[in-house]
Amino acid sequence: MINQTSYQRIRNSMLQLRDCGFQPFDSFAAQGSGVAGRALSADGSTWAEIVTLQSGLRNSLRQLLKKTGALRGAGCTAQFTTEFNNHSYLVTTTADLAATSGMLLERLPVKTPLATVAQRHMQRIEAHLRSHHPLKPVLHTCAEEVEAARQRAAASPAQTALAPQPYTVEALHELGVPPRLALLIAGDFAETAASLPL
Repeated sequence: MINQTSYQRIRNSMLQLRDCGFQPFDSFAAQGSGVAGRALSADGSTWAEIVTLQSGLRNSLRQLLKKTGALRGAGCTAQFTTEFNNHSYLVTTTADLAATSGMLLERLPVKTPLATVAQRHMQRIEAHLRSHHPLKPVLHTCAEEVEAARQRAAASPAQTALAPQPYTVEALHELGVPPRLALLIAGDFAETAASLPL
């Protein structure tokens, strides 16, 4: 049984994500791992997952690892993920996650504030796009697309389906994305950087 404290942590995290420009799209009891919630960034490029572990599970893991206190304070973890059109993933997390093939992982301390984790992930996206032109993020519009991306990330490279094509600058404008951000996401950054206002 999931306690109310776990639900309250997820609820508070979802409110914080909303304040960072994310749209929460579900929260649920994850079998065996406590409570989880997910949200999608306004531009569709990044999804966040918040997981809070049951105290019983933390105690079981401590016993299993025989490292008393190893998971102290690990009641809630955050993970931000952005998929790119070359099948790679940029992940910023406070969870003890092992990198897999195609994952560009950065782990932050467990007690890092959620807004700080989100901001760090967005900084990493911008730096990654600048240094890997013409790489573009794959945009998602709903929970089903995020789930499909999660499945692609879990599949081996040989099983990975072709990623959907990213939106164009014009399509992003129609969705209300500011021009500078639309150019960064979908434009030819190398050619347009000189003409962007400072």
